[in-house]
Amino acid sequence: MALETPEEDKSQRRRLGAGPHFTLQWHLTARCDQHCLHCYLYDSPTYERELKGELIYEDCCKIIDDFSDTFDNWGMPTRISFTGGDPLLREDIFDLIAHARGKGIGVGILGNPNHLDYETAKRLKDLGVSRYQVSIDGLEETHDRLRGRKGLFRDTIRAIHVLEDVGIPSVVMFTLSRENADELIGVIRTVAKEGVSIFDFARIVPIGAGKQLREQMLTPNEYRELLLKVLEEYRCLQENGCRTYFGRKDHLWRLLYQEVGLLKPLPKDKETIYNGCGIGSSILTVLADGTVYACRRLAVEIGKVPEQSIRDIFINSSEHNKMRRVEKMQKCGKCELIQFCRGCPAVAYGTYGDYMAPDPQCWKEV
Repeated sequence: MALETPEEDKSQRRRLGAGPHFTLQWHLTARCDQHCLHCYLYDSPTYERELKGELIYEDCCKIIDDFSDTFDNWGMPTRISFTGGDPLLREDIFDLIAHARGKGIGVGILGNPNHLDYETAKRLKDLGVSRYQVSIDGLEETHDRLRGRKGLFRDTIRAIHVLEDVGIPSVVMFTLSRENADELIGVIRTVAKEGVSIFDFARIVPIGAGKQLREQMLTPNEYRELLLKVLEEYRCLQENGCRTYFGRKDHLWRLLYQEVGLLKPLPKDKETIYNGCGIGSSILTVLADGTVYACRRLAVEIGKVPEQSIRDIFINSSEHNKMRRVEKMQKCGKCELIQFCRGCPAVAYGTYGDYMAPDPQCWKEV
């Protein structure tokens, strides 16, 4: 069910390629020349084997073919988000993009600004890459400190201009914690000023290196108050002609929208899952060695490719099927918004070691 959000421009969503599709987030390599404080890659149990066991090109093509065939048979549009590490450090990245595009799969990049110059961006544009995501986690000093390299903020702004100049929509993602929460509004204003196509933010998940930052998670009430401020900022910017599309990645937006009267009346059908968390329905993650997760931030293995087929993992993995039993979720299973939200199981898992536990930043009482 669509949210009644007057600030969201539907024609803009179409222009930016938004719409229902199945997304494969593929971490092609664990190699990276940044060392972000909250990264889920470092200190991950898979990190060393990802570095040593990176899939060869031929196996990557088999996975692309399998992914294409599976969802073509199911009649569902597909997109691969190539990421890492830094996917531009993968020597065959352009060949893999070409192979995926040849199968009719949409391709986006989730990467770093470090190796993105005009020549590379033009090549990506010619191959049909539909978006390129970079991160900004605070204003200049904070971002450089959190991302581990002085000058990275300015390099990211440079990369945004390169992308927009060649016609690839730029996407900026902000990882929210207590460390940078007071700079979120400032970053929103910065990306609007710089002409970013899409902006969104996600809460820090205490996995990988982020395990040490659990105390940086906002309380439920702090988070709700911040969302209200962000909503007002989005409205003000768009009323003044800002063309940046402000996403609503976090499913707790639905709860806030219900409270402020922006959610359509709930349907009589109480069984269908309309939107909210895509685990079990519209996303899969492949790591550099072929390990499959339901979501990269939920570090629970559900299969391995190319040894197993995408179809087999998606349908038959016992762990994946357990994740689908949303009625068993300790808090969400009792909530009237279960069809639209379900919070973030990854945040719950990182906090409590149980993805069926309540989202620790949900403020709703059920």
